[in-house]
Amino acid sequence: MGKRVVWLVVSSGMVLTLLLSACAPAVVEEKKEVVPKEKVVTPKEEVVPREEVVVPREETNLVKWTGKKQDGTVVEKMIEKPRYGGVHTSAGPVVPTIWDDLTIRGTSNWAVNPVQETLWIKDPLLGPQGTEEWSPQISLVPIPPEPVYTGRIAESWELIDHQTIKWHIRKGVRWALDPTSEASRLLGGRELTAADIVYAYRRNWDVGYVKTFIKLSEPENVANSVYVDPDDPWAVIFKGEPNKGVLFLRVMGGIHNHLVAPEVTQTFGKPLPKGYAEIIDWRHLVGTGPFMLKSYVEGSALTYERNPDYWMRDPFFPENQLPYVDGFKFLIIPDLSTRMAALRTGKIDNLPTDAVGPGGETNLFREEAEQLRRTNPELEFLKFYNPDAETDMSMRVDTKPFNDVRVRRAMNLAINKQEILDDYYQGDALMFQNPIPPIAEYLDWYVPLEQMPQSVRELYEYHPDKAKQLLAEAGYPNGFKTSIIALASDVDLLSILKNYWAAIGVTVDIDVRDYTVWNTIGTKKTNTQMYSGGIGAGGAGVALVFGGPLGDYSQADMSVKNTLRDKLSTAEYYLNATKMKAALTEELVSGGLSWNVFFNEQVYGIMLPVPYQYQFWQPWLKGYYGGLYYLGYSGLDWPPFVWIDQELKKSMGR
Repeated sequence: MGKRVVWLVVSSGMVLTLLLSACAPAVVEEKKEVVPKEKVVTPKEEVVPREEVVVPREETNLVKWTGKKQDGTVVEKMIEKPRYGGVHTSAGPVVPTIWDDLTIRGTSNWAVNPVQETLWIKDPLLGPQGTEEWSPQISLVPIPPEPVYTGRIAESWELIDHQTIKWHIRKGVRWALDPTSEASRLLGGRELTAADIVYAYRRNWDVGYVKTFIKLSEPENVANSVYVDPDDPWAVIFKGEPNKGVLFLRVMGGIHNHLVAPEVTQTFGKPLPKGYAEIIDWRHLVGTGPFMLKSYVEGSALTYERNPDYWMRDPFFPENQLPYVDGFKFLIIPDLSTRMAALRTGKIDNLPTDAVGPGGETNLFREEAEQLRRTNPELEFLKFYNPDAETDMSMRVDTKPFNDVRVRRAMNLAINKQEILDDYYQGDALMFQNPIPPIAEYLDWYVPLEQMPQSVRELYEYHPDKAKQLLAEAGYPNGFKTSIIALASDVDLLSILKNYWAAIGVTVDIDVRDYTVWNTIGTKKTNTQMYSGGIGAGGAGVALVFGGPLGDYSQADMSVKNTLRDKLSTAEYYLNATKMKAALTEELVSGGLSWNVFFNEQVYGIMLPVPYQYQFWQPWLKGYYGGLYYLGYSGLDWPPFVWIDQELKKSMGR
C-alpha cells in the first residue's frame, strides 16, 4: 500500500517508524465535500497547471424513472437521459496477457470483457442507478443468486433440480462483424446459436480452468453433461454433480465462461488436447459484446470501437441501443501518481478500482483521496470498503502450532487492532466484517461486533497478557518461531504485527515473494505456516453453503457445515428463494451455534481492520457509480452503460 505517513507506535516498549498508507473500501457511500478553492494544496507529484475550473452546470434533461424492488416497494428517481457520442478513456497499471479465459481464472482475462459476453449479469435495474439492491463492492454471487441477476446471452433459465439447469438462449444475437479483422470475417456476422454455447462450455470443462471449481455429472464425457435440449434448439442443458446446484449455477452463468466461436478458436487458436484450441493473439478476439478490439499497442493502450450491431438495449431507456460511446480506450499507466495526474488534468475519465488482472486495481486510500479532493473538488467519488479484501492473514490450522485454537486466539489477542485502525489507517477503516459483510446483499445475515458474544468481541481487543497465558496452556510458554508468505506490499503492516507478536515470544519471519510465486503457493495451498491472504468475508459466506476451502489458505475443515450445504442445494430449498433465505437466517443469525459465531471462534486467521477505499471519476462521465465489480466478476464491464456529457466536458475546458 505505499505508506506515506510516518506512524510512531509506542506499545510494550516498542517504537516503530513506518511509512503509512491510508486505505479503504465501505458499504456506505460518502457524499462529496466541496473544498473552497483557496485551500487547494499542490500535491507532491507534478501536476499540470490548468485554467480555472468551471463549476458544472446543473443537470438538465432529467426524466423520472419508476422501478420496483423485489419486495414490491416502488422506487422513483430522477435520472438524466443519456446521449450518444464521444470516447470514454480509462486507465490501469496492468499489461494484458490473456485473450481467452480458458486456462486462467476470470480476473486475468479482463481485456476480453468489452468484446465477449457471459450468460448472465447482475440486473442493472436493481443496482446503484436503480433500486440499489446489489452493491458493486462484492464479486461473489449472492445466495440465492436469482433475485439480483438477469439474462444476458441467456434470456432466462430454469433450475430443473439440484443438479440440472436449462438455459434459454437469446435469439437474434450476432457475432460482431469487423471488416478489418480476419477472424471476424470468418464468422461473417452470423447469429450465435445454442451449439456455440455447448462448444464453449464443453471446451471449458474438458480442458479449462473452470473444471477445478465443480464437476459435471459425467466429467469424463462432457457430451452427456452439456448439450442442446433435444426438444428445443434454443435451449442448453447443463448437468452438474449432485447437491451442488448453487455453485454450479454461479460458475455456469459467468465468472470464467466468456463465449467463443468454435470456428475462430479452431482456425486461429493454439491447439489443445481433445481437439480444442485457445486464442492467444488479440487480433483473433471476436465476440458478441458491445465493443470490438481494434488495436493493442503493447504496454501502452487498448482501443475498442463500438459494435454497431450490438443486441442489448439500455434497461432504463429501452428505446436506446447500447453502447452510448463511439469507442473505449484503456491506457496502461503503471505508476499511480501518473494515473492520478491524468485524472486531474482530464486526460482520463475515471480511475477504476476494478479487477483488471493481478495487481491491476487502482487502490486509492485516504491519503490519495485527500489529495484529489483538494486539487479537484469537482470530481465525483465513492467511498467504500471491499469485503473480498484479503487483509486477514491465514494460519495453517492443520499444522503445528496453529492446529491449536488457543495459539490462534493468542496471535489475535496480541495485536492492538484499535491502534492499527486509529493510527495506521488514520481511523479510515472498518473493524469487523467476518464472516458476513455489511453490504446490501447480505444485510439480513450480518451481525455487528457489539452483538457478538464476548468470546468473539475479545478477539478484536488487545490482551497481550492473556495471549501469553494461552500460549503457555498450549505448550508454548516461551513462544515459538514461524513464518509468513507475503507480498512486498504487505511488509509495512506485517512489520507492525511482527513486533506485537514478538512481545508475546513469537518470532515471525516475513518471507517476501513476487506475485506469481505468492499466487501459486496460495492456489496450491503449499504454505506450511502463515500466508498473507485470507478467506474474505464474501468467501466465508459462500463456504457456508458450498463447504471446502474456496480460497481459504488456512485449510480449515468446513465439513461441520456440509449437512446444511447439502440440504440447501436440494431442489426443495434451492428452487424456493424464500425458504432458502429463511434457512440461512436460522443458521447464520438465530441458530444455536450460528455460522457467524462459529467462524470467529475458530479463528482461522489474523482478523484485521479493513481499510476504506475511494474511487474517483469526472463529472462528465455519466451512468458510472464506482465500486469493484459493476455487473459481474471480471473487470471492464461498465463501458457499455456509461455516456459522456460532451457539452459539460467542453464547458470545463477539457
